[in-house]
Amino acid sequence: MKNAGAYVNPQKCDRSPFCPARKACPAKAISQAKLGLLARGPAVVDQEKCTACGTCVTMCPHGAIIIRKGKQKKRA
Repeated sequence: MKNAGAYVNPQKCDRSPFCPARKACPAKAISQAKLGLLARGPAVVDQEKCTACGTCVTMCPHGAIIIRKGKQKKRA
């Protein structure tokens, strides 16, 4: 079984450079590719860093992030 973790639906992500989910992630697991001065790609979750805490789900105003079920990772 895969580990639990956040997943971003790129069709729902608005690609904002001010992404509140990215800024709120305590594990700094969310990133976005820089495409220009204020242009960004969709948010991407680094599954190695993600702790599946759910903060990003709460903070995403577009409902683009879900937590995939799986076994919970141990926190260091």
